[in-house]
Amino acid sequence: MRKKLYSSIVAFAVFCSMLFGGAAPVRAFDAEYLNGEGMELGYSIINGYSKLSAREGLCSFEKAAVYCGLDVTNPYILSLGLMYYLTHGVDLDKAMTDNEYALEIIEGLDSFVKAMGVSNPRAAALKRELSGSGARIICSFDTAGLFIISSPPEYARSLTENESVDFVMADGKIPPSMKDMNMDGKSDKNDAPYIQDLLADRLTDDDEDIEEYYKFACDINGDKELDILDAEELLKNG
Repeated sequence: MRKKLYSSIVAFAVFCSMLFGGAAPVRAFDAEYLNGEGMELGYSIINGYSKLSAREGLCSFEKAAVYCGLDVTNPYILSLGLMYYLTHGVDLDKAMTDNEYALEIIEGLDSFVKAMGVSNPRAAALKRELSGSGARIICSFDTAGLFIISSPPEYARSLTENESVDFVMADGKIPPSMKDMNMDGKSDKNDAPYIQDLLADRLTDDDEDIEEYYKFACDINGDKELDILDAEELLKNG
């Protein structure tokens, strides 16, 4: 049985992995997401991960990375991102796994695009909204559009449904794995039964973001097809 898969800290990692193809062993996002519909789907997947991981106790929303980013489908923004990547020796592997390093890179990217005359009015409006809510802004990258906040969990979770927000990453940091079905922090053979359940239509959720995360996370081999080969990949690699 086969099912077709619908074709910044975190902001930069997502940006890099979409723009440059990603370098992690289990790839997160790729260039197929680099269009209007693809970006929206990518944000939905991240929100789905955050909701599911919080529900299953892997993380919480007491701290969150809230992203209201630049339009990376804009050729000028893309060219600036590529220029920054090429001239600053960005280590994609490290950016996808090391939160402190990713923050350093985002800070540099934020300053770089600002110096090049880029502004982010959407992020400015969101920052005012966050400040007015009583959330504490721990870290702010106004041009890149990334805010690390501390707030009551219910408020941060509500931002996943806020049209002014692209995505919210619970815990405010890069997750151990974006292809983790049983929410134990890694992608391994213990996730294989979830792929089988998805193929048999036994893995469903009322939340559309979580549904999109399920489909994304089950595509282990990255061929944009959901089939038994994905489960076999996990079992083969232990």
